[in-house]
Amino acid sequence: MSSAAYTPLPTAANPNGQSAKDLLSRLTPAAPPTRIRRLLIFVAVLALSSVLLVYVVFAPSSFSLPGSGSSSGSTSDSGSIPGGYSHNEDLNNDASGWGGTNNDDQGGVGSGSPFFRDNHPALHARLFLARAQAEISARKLDTCGGQLSARMVDAYITGAVPYCTSPASASTASITCFPAGGASDPSSPNHWWPYPQAFCASQHLGHTPGWGGPASVHGQFTGRCEVSGGGNELKAAMGREGFLGKEFVEDKNAGEGCTETLTHPVLFVPRQDRWNPFHVGEDLVTTFLALTLFSRHQSSSSSASTSSAAEQQLWTALPAAYAKTLSSSASSAKAEFSKLTAELAHEVAHTAGLQLVFTDEYLPTESLFAPLYDRMGAFPPRRMAVEGLANTCLARAFHSVGAGASLLSATGVGRPHTCASELVWGTSLWLRWVWGLEGLPGSSSSSLGSRAWEEVGVRRRSNRTEGQVEREDVEQRAPVTTHAQAQGGDPIQVLFLSREKFDAYTRHKNHKLTAWQEARHIANEGELLAGLRAGLGGLCRVATAVAGSTPHTPGTHDCTYTDADLLPGVWGSRLHPREARALGLGVGTAPPPSDVDADAKKEESTVGVGGGGAAPVGAPPGEGLANERRAPLPSDGSTSNNTARAARPRALRFATLDPTTSALPAQLGAVGRADVVVSVHAGALGLTLFMPTGRASVVELMTTGAQGNWHFHNMAHMLGMEYLRIDVQKNVDVAKVVQGVRDLVERRLQK
Repeated sequence: MSSAAYTPLPTAANPNGQSAKDLLSRLTPAAPPTRIRRLLIFVAVLALSSVLLVYVVFAPSSFSLPGSGSSSGSTSDSGSIPGGYSHNEDLNNDASGWGGTNNDDQGGVGSGSPFFRDNHPALHARLFLARAQAEISARKLDTCGGQLSARMVDAYITGAVPYCTSPASASTASITCFPAGGASDPSSPNHWWPYPQAFCASQHLGHTPGWGGPASVHGQFTGRCEVSGGGNELKAAMGREGFLGKEFVEDKNAGEGCTETLTHPVLFVPRQDRWNPFHVGEDLVTTFLALTLFSRHQSSSSSASTSSAAEQQLWTALPAAYAKTLSSSASSAKAEFSKLTAELAHEVAHTAGLQLVFTDEYLPTESLFAPLYDRMGAFPPRRMAVEGLANTCLARAFHSVGAGASLLSATGVGRPHTCASELVWGTSLWLRWVWGLEGLPGSSSSSLGSRAWEEVGVRRRSNRTEGQVEREDVEQRAPVTTHAQAQGGDPIQVLFLSREKFDAYTRHKNHKLTAWQEARHIANEGELLAGLRAGLGGLCRVATAVAGSTPHTPGTHDCTYTDADLLPGVWGSRLHPREARALGLGVGTAPPPSDVDADAKKEESTVGVGGGGAAPVGAPPGEGLANERRAPLPSDGSTSNNTARAARPRALRFATLDPTTSALPAQLGAVGRADVVVSVHAGALGLTLFMPTGRASVVELMTTGAQGNWHFHNMAHMLGMEYLRIDVQKNVDVAKVVQGVRDLVERRLQK
C-alpha cells in the first residue's frame, strides 16, 4: 500500500502508474520542493551504490578473508588495536611455522588481537630459559651451583623412572616420572628438595569421569601397561604426597568406549592459588618448570624415555648462541640463534598445541588471577571444576606437581640467600612476553622489546607487500610525540604498593583486621606517601605542572618530577609533552630520530645500565649491590647507547597502586613498567615477578610482625634485582624510609 504522501513509480504490476515523461513533467518550480529533493537523493544514492559495487567486485583488494587462500592479503596499518597487540609474525610465529599464532590457524585472530594465545608455551619457555642463562652468565651472578637453575632439569631427566611400561606399540600406554627430594636417588642433585615430588609424562591413558575438587571426585587415569618395580618403589617413596601414580589404575580395557578423545597434548595443573600473589607466582614458576621439563622428554626424533642426542645438544647450544647476540650485533649471531630455534621447534613438536587442564575446584569467578593462565596454550584452559572429564582418551599428557613448595620457597623462606635462578628468571621473561612486556628471543623485535621505553610505532619493511606493517615494540605506550623521544632520556618510575584501601575495606566488612593483617599494616601510610613525593621531587631541578601536585623544592638532577597519579597516560611513556615542556626540550622543534634500527642494534649488548653501587648500611652481605646486576657490560668495554640516553633530561615519576581496586591487567601494566617498587612486606610483592627482569629494584618495608620472612629478598636475588630492606614499626619512621628510597633512586639518576 502506498502512502498518500508519495506517488508510486510505474511498474509492470502498476499499469496505471505514471510514465517517465509524466514524472519528469512534474519536476517544475510548481512541484513540491520536498518531493524533488527526495527523488534527487534517491537517484544519487543509487548511482553511488552502483559505483561502489563495481569497485568492490573489480578492484584489487588489500584484504584476504581467513581461509581464502589468497596470497595477496596483508595486515592493515590500523591493525594496532588500542590496548592490545599489533600484528607481528615474529612475536609468535615465523615463516617456517614453528611459532604458535597466525591468522590462518586461528581463523583470522592473530597476535594483533587482544585475544592473544601462546600456542607453543613449551618452546617459548625454552627460548626464554636460554635468554635467562645467557644474561645471568653475562652478569657473572652466583647461581649457587645451579641449585635453582637448568641443572635441576638435567637431574630430572637423568633420574627418570619408567613408572608403567608395556611392549612397544602405538596403542599401548606408558608413564615416565621424574622424582626429586626423598623420592629421588640419594645421588641426585635434586635430592635436596624438601619433600618427595614427582612430575610425570604419559601416553595413551584413559580417564574415567571426574570433576575438579578433592581426589574423591577426580576420577582415575587408566592404561594398558604394568607398573614396573621402579614404579612401585617410587609410589612407596612418595608416601602421602600426591602424583600421577596415586590416581592410576592398570586396566586392560582402557581406551575402550571413550566418549571424548584429546589428540593434542595436555598439561594437568593440580593447583591454582586464588588470592595471594606470591603463591600465584609459585604456581606460575612451577608451570614454567613443568613446560621446560616436558619439552626435554620424548622429543620427536627419539623413541627413548629421555631426550634425544639432538635435543641434548640444543640444550647447551641455545644459551651459548643467545649469549653471542648479547655481545655482538653481527647478523651472523642472530642467524645462528634463529637456526637453532628452528631445530628446537622440530625437537619439541610433541608439545605443540598444548592445553592446560586445572584439576582443582577453583573457577575464574573465584580467582582474581585466572587471567594469567588464559593466554597459555593453544586452547582455552579447561577447568574440571565446571567442565569435568567424561570417559576420555588422552594421546599425550603431562602431569605437574601440587602445592607444597616451589622454586621460590623450597630453600626455605626463613633464611636469606643471594642465588640467581635461571628458571625463575626465565619464568619472569616468559610471563612478561605473554603480557606484551618483552620481545621473543630471536625475533626482530626482541631487542626493541627489552628496551622498555621506546614508543610503539609501525614501519614498513621493503620485503613486505604494501599495507603490511610491523611494530617497533611489543607493548603499547601512551601517545607522545617522537620529537620528545628524540631528546628525552629513559624515565625512572617508582611505584608504591598500598594496603590502605584493603585494610579500610576489611575493617568495614569484619570490623577488625586479623593478626596476620595487623602485622602488615602501617598506621601512617598517608604521611609516608607525602614524604616520598616530597623527597623524590626534591631530586629534580623542575617538576611537571599537574594540578594538585606536592609543592616542589628544586634539586640538582636534570630531571622533572611527575606525580603519575595525577597525570593520566604518563606511566610507561618515554616523555609526556608536559614533562618535555617542564624540561624545556621544545617538543615541536626537536629533530626526529635518525635511525631507530641503528639505535636498537647499539643497545643489544646492554639491556639496562651497568655500574656498581654501595650497599646500604646494615644490609646483609650482597644487599644493595644489584646496580651491577642490571645489565652485562659489553664484551668490548664500550659504553651502551642506553647510558647516553640516560644522561639526557628525563622524567622521575611516582605512583601508587592498591591491588584491591585495580583489575589484574592494570596491576601488571603498572608493576611491569616500574623500575622501583616500594611496599610493606605483603603478598602483593609477588607481583614483582612481572617487573623488568634483572633491571629493577625492590624496596621492602619489614614490619616488626613480619620479621624472619625472606620471601621477597630471595625472589629479588633470583631475578637479579636490586633489593633494599628497611625495618619499620607500625608507625613508620618516614624520614628513614624516604632517605633509603631517595638514595636508591639517586644512584639510578647518576647512571
